[in-house]
Amino acid sequence: MLKKKRLDIHNFVHLIAISGIAFGIPISKAIMSISMVLLITNLLLEGDLYSYWDNIKKNKLYHLVLSFLILKICSLIWTSNLNYAIHDLKMSLPLLVIMTCLTIKPIIIKKHLHLILTLFISSTTVASLINFGLYVNWIGGIEYTDIRGMSVFSSHIRFGLSISFSVAILLYFLSYFKNNSIIIYSLIAWLIFYTYYSQVISGYLTLFAVLLIYTTYKAWKINRGIVLPILTIFIGLITLFSLSIFMPIRINKNDYKDLPKKTSNGNYYTNNYSEISPITKKPINILVCEPELKNQWPKYSNIDFDSTDKKGQPIKSTIIRYLSSKDYPKDSLGLSMLKLEDLKSIENGETNYIKNGLMSRIYSIKYQLYNNKDPNNHSLLQRLEYWKCGIKILSKNYIVGVGIGDVEDTFKSYYKKTKTLLLVENQHRAHNMYLTIFISLGILGILIFLFIHVFFFKLMLKKKNILGIFFIIIILISFTIEDTLETQAGITFYSLFIGLLSTNETKKKKIEN
Repeated sequence: MLKKKRLDIHNFVHLIAISGIAFGIPISKAIMSISMVLLITNLLLEGDLYSYWDNIKKNKLYHLVLSFLILKICSLIWTSNLNYAIHDLKMSLPLLVIMTCLTIKPIIIKKHLHLILTLFISSTTVASLINFGLYVNWIGGIEYTDIRGMSVFSSHIRFGLSISFSVAILLYFLSYFKNNSIIIYSLIAWLIFYTYYSQVISGYLTLFAVLLIYTTYKAWKINRGIVLPILTIFIGLITLFSLSIFMPIRINKNDYKDLPKKTSNGNYYTNNYSEISPITKKPINILVCEPELKNQWPKYSNIDFDSTDKKGQPIKSTIIRYLSSKDYPKDSLGLSMLKLEDLKSIENGETNYIKNGLMSRIYSIKYQLYNNKDPNNHSLLQRLEYWKCGIKILSKNYIVGVGIGDVEDTFKSYYKKTKTLLLVENQHRAHNMYLTIFISLGILGILIFLFIHVFFFKLMLKKKNILGIFFIIIILISFTIEDTLETQAGITFYSLFIGLLSTNETKKKKIEN
């Protein structure tokens, strides 16, 4: 009786600790850390070593993860910067701790799994409401000039993954909590709106993947014959959408030979055709009369014309780009046509009048692609530079890699040796998890890393676990544009759910047999 009561207490504390990690991921590093300490302490006090070892022996995914971590430790032999290597190993601790704890003591009761998932959704939703309220100035009284300000608890990119996975969980919940479908659909609608508004590319991609998988899954269950037409339509729409973004625009100067030479005040315009507006698809720097802009701007703003906007950009460039987005002349007449809201947007550093949501992000990407001479301060162009750099480094270090300690130093050395256009403050690592692992650990490292995810994906397919499929697709997409496992929130998110979903499946299989 006493033994059973003691076991119940340990089970309860285990559930509380896992729930605390899930709740802390979107909102608090402290909660994550405290919960992990509680998790380890509880298992050490329980001390059911025979059961622990039995579970470890049966979990093949855990063996793969452990092999990957051991290879990281082995790379200390050929790495030079041991301080950074130790930092990298510390960053990997959540993967070791959470995966080990969930392997030796899985969450096997479905309602406990649902509780953990519900707490994660709740935390994500609360964080999203606070983020949005602060950004639109409903609370806090702080004016944000950068959309990244819409994520006060963690990186906007990492939070975007939490949003997408929360939508995936809610879609999964529709099969279990049909009486609460109105609440579930309302939360889904809010989180989709939040993603739309937040302008996080990885958020758009992962959310789209979740919705596509869910639509295909439901269509397959209803009528397998309609799956192919649905996928064909989706692929067609994606193709058209991609072409609309990536299709280059050619400027023919002859189309602009009849432009007026002077402003309405008799001052001469200057015309330059090098930059293109993604909105009007016309040259940005045509019909520009800088003397008139400089003379008239003080009537509309207290920010000096030769100064910078609130994003630190030269405000005269912001004025010209904003006027161009409205297809106004860049002179006193163009300024007079702006509304108070437009002037405030210019002061805040907005370069076009479409400042929120998906279209704003699309136009930002288009601007970068149309005007790609300088990659600095353009997230897409900078990533392309990082990937080029990473591939060059990889071509010389692909066998065993440079070791986990020398990745950053290798990138810095490469930037110094090459004539990169990136400013020093913008010279970063690969921002691609696959490249980072390959550069760090070579062929063996990337093979183990890929096999972990192939194994997990096949396990989820075998068990028809739609939530696991949602998760792995979200993670694999995030790896292409971000070093997801290089931050505490990112690796904790990854470790918790790959551990939770895989060990739950492993234990479930044992029970069913």
